[in-house]
Amino acid sequence: MEFLQENGLYLLFVGAMMFMMFRNGGCCGGHSSQGHGGGTHGGGCGDSHSTNHSGTDAQTVNMVKDPVCGMHINPSTAIHEMINGKFYYFCSEHCRNEFRRRQ
Repeated sequence: MEFLQENGLYLLFVGAMMFMMFRNGGCCGGHSSQGHGGGTHGGGCGDSHSTNHSGTDAQTVNMVKDPVCGMHINPSTAIHEMINGKFYYFCSEHCRNEFRRRQ
């Protein structure tokens, strides 16, 4: 009981941070590449810039928005499909299947 009284504020802070991370899908708010389950996205957590390992060269990447979940993704690595003459980009197969279902 003494431990909780001395460290209660820290435990509350850590609990709140863990709740926010799990509620929003982690640091990226992302989904897995195999649906909305386990796994992670590759890339820079929604950044519009990528840098090499030395950190000296940065290149701009034009991100696209997944029409289902709203996640910003790199079009060169995204799942894409032409539907009714327009290209759509998806973060996962789950989002692509959900989009198809809604059509």
